[in-house]
Amino acid sequence: MIPLHKQKNHHFQYSILVNNSRQKVWDFLTDVDRWKDWDTELKSATLTEPFALGAKGILTPKKGPKLEFKISALTPLESYTFQTKMPVGTLEIKRTLERKGNQIAFTDDIKFTGALKWLFGLLLGGGFKAVLPEVMANFKRLAEQA
Repeated sequence: MIPLHKQKNHHFQYSILVNNSRQKVWDFLTDVDRWKDWDTELKSATLTEPFALGAKGILTPKKGPKLEFKISALTPLESYTFQTKMPVGTLEIKRTLERKGNQIAFTDDIKFTGALKWLFGLLLGGGFKAVLPEVMANFKRLAEQA
């Protein structure tokens, strides 16, 4: 994987290894109400329906307005993608689990799409990239306790 600092601000990813079962990591990863416990940029996250393909929810960042999101892709115990609409595009976050020996690799792939992806990358992507290692370390610590 390309080092985070060398990736583009409008599309980047980061991975960590978690010491727990795939099922426990998946259960923690899909517990939307707990996203705020490990994502330092979130005040809250909620789903308005059970976690499933097409489910919708609300993200409340610590800075900025509330954002509606939708689960746009789902492969149970492997990955999901959620999207939030932005002017002339979307923010897509794909979260993937993969077995690596006795551990689970968790990858967070963040991508701005559309005509203004470069602008959102410039305005938001750099900040997201800066906190991603801490966010992922928080996830690892909590998921290993789950």
